[in-house]
Amino acid sequence: MTTSTKKRHIVITGATSGIGMQLAKDYLANDEQVYAVGRDDDALAELKELGATPIDLDLMDREAVIAAFEKIDQVDLAICCAGACEYLDMPNFDSETFMKVMSVNMGTLSHAIEGVLPKLIASKGRLVGLGSASAYVPFARAEAYGSSKAAIHYLMKTLQISLAPHEVAVSLVVPGFVDTPMTKQNDFPMPFLQTTEQASQAIRDGIAAEHEVIEFPKKLTLPLKTLGTLPDIAWQQVSKQLNKK
Repeated sequence: MTTSTKKRHIVITGATSGIGMQLAKDYLANDEQVYAVGRDDDALAELKELGATPIDLDLMDREAVIAAFEKIDQVDLAICCAGACEYLDMPNFDSETFMKVMSVNMGTLSHAIEGVLPKLIASKGRLVGLGSASAYVPFARAEAYGSSKAAIHYLMKTLQISLAPHEVAVSLVVPGFVDTPMTKQNDFPMPFLQTTEQASQAIRDGIAAEHEVIEFPKKLTLPLKTLGTLPDIAWQQVSKQLNKK
């Protein structure tokens, strides 16, 4: 693991579960100053014991997010991991579920960006957003989740351009399947499943290397990217196989 010679001030949203929690623990182990944002009181208490500054915050509340982040003196790195996943079962298109997933995944990210960006501009820091390999190829049942992640991909890649004049670096994380509470609901094959420790290592290494796109595991993400460039029939067949129960 790459170590830092200067203690950084790191904000992590979604820090009370899954990848976000593992990142918080690993950065704390590296003696970084971590602001852990989440809603799980027990997890926040655990992170506080490890040295984090816990922030109990509803990221869907824009005003609360801005107010909370204004209280943080310095932010060198912001990693936005908060999100949700729910599936749709055709032919019943549940627009309420679709909009809930879109709203949560885009809302938590956009509010966090608005709140933290002035700090990142001041520190010439780095913004990191969590996308998904599901954005590369359409998968049945992932209409809501995949659409939200595709939107995040577009947003982060656009911010790489628009924030460059302000000397804020932007990284898009593109994970494959990671063993988290969110993926426990999946009833389909999850090839090359990663642990949260593996995911954290890949993300931290990518950030240390200043990568604009951090993809893992490559044995999954690269084939999916390739499939995304092929005629529709190719990825449709793969998607059908992956989504068979």
